[in-house]
Amino acid sequence: MKTYLPQIERRIRVRPNQTYGILNYDIDNAYPQRMLELVAGSPTAKDCWNKRAKFIAGNGFEEKDLGKRIINDNGLTLAKLLKAVATDKALFSGFGIHVNYNANYKISSANYVKFEDVRMGNIDCAETCGKYAVYSDWGRKTWKSIMRSKITFLDKYNPDPAIIEKQVYEAGGWENYKGQLYYFNPEVDDYPLIEADSVWEDFETEAGIKIFNNREVTTGFLPSTMLFMQARREEADNSGPDNAISGAKQPSQLEKDLGAFQGAKSAQKIIVIEYEDESSKPEFQPYSIQNNDRLFESTEKSVEARIIKGFSVPKELINAEKASGLSNGGEKKEAIREFNDNTAADRLELSEAFQELFSNFHESLNPRNNWNILPVPGNVADDSVGMKAGSSINQILLSDLPQPSKVAVLIHAYGFKQAEAEAMTHIG
Repeated sequence: MKTYLPQIERRIRVRPNQTYGILNYDIDNAYPQRMLELVAGSPTAKDCWNKRAKFIAGNGFEEKDLGKRIINDNGLTLAKLLKAVATDKALFSGFGIHVNYNANYKISSANYVKFEDVRMGNIDCAETCGKYAVYSDWGRKTWKSIMRSKITFLDKYNPDPAIIEKQVYEAGGWENYKGQLYYFNPEVDDYPLIEADSVWEDFETEAGIKIFNNREVTTGFLPSTMLFMQARREEADNSGPDNAISGAKQPSQLEKDLGAFQGAKSAQKIIVIEYEDESSKPEFQPYSIQNNDRLFESTEKSVEARIIKGFSVPKELINAEKASGLSNGGEKKEAIREFNDNTAADRLELSEAFQELFSNFHESLNPRNNWNILPVPGNVADDSVGMKAGSSINQILLSDLPQPSKVAVLIHAYGFKQAEAEAMTHIG
């Protein structure tokens, strides 16, 4: 018996690029850049990314004042570096840190490198094998073509003094040595997918709905009306020599007027149209179109739910306003605990990376060698909003309002379900 497996296309394709001596990050070599644009256009995806980044960076280093230590001449602190790499790890699952050494083979400075700017060197090219290419415009947003002269090739991180000495020699001395790149990548000799790659199409869908709604408001209010009128006569403003030469016709005054009366700011205005006799009277005829509101509402909710699931973020942290106030922040506190557990491995990986790098710093940054990152504290859920909501609910329950009124307030104002509200207001 034969079985058939449907062809599943790979999300990204990695191919050698002989021109630049790199491995392309997808066919167009711009997968990270495309994903960043999609996330930027999707409010839910952007919120989920920010939430993941916040929880991965946690509440900073456990060691007091460690985050204030400066690690390069530009004033970059460990706390700022932690926040930057946590942001990259939250979306791309990886990050990059550039380090340079002094003559004692100690790290003299460290710099953050955007993950989307890094490409792996071509393993089939002797000059770039084992190196990383750093360039700020792989997506060609600034320049139409990639300038190879502006690509910086950095050696792979290896703190072995013998390796560093060899790299310095090949670079032509310490004055020409560019340092190494610590490139954290969960894949082996491959590029990683973004955290929610399985639902990136939903990013695009949500962005499209947002654009559609904007166009409905800015250009709508006459979308379902057709205007019937006699063939338009040539107007004075179309009789000029310039128009005769170009063959172009300027909009008639009526067309200009109709255009000016569309959009949100023109609603409820009155337009006056003059005509000479009944035969030339314009006729506005409405026609029915599909009501997209309900369709888009259900689509928007399902898209939002899939994006939240794709980022593995508890929905209470994205839609906190929909949670009930009875638990006095209990639902949010449980969500924080769950998400702290979910991101614990990410914080551990960052801690280990910082320990590996900065234990070899030219000066002692952390004498106790404690690089643990604190999780987000659960008590942020115990806010005054939840406490006020709990107090208000108690006042409603103790009031003289009729039982149906109490039930209605609990459902519509505080988000309780029908059965819950009835049980709370039931008098035994």
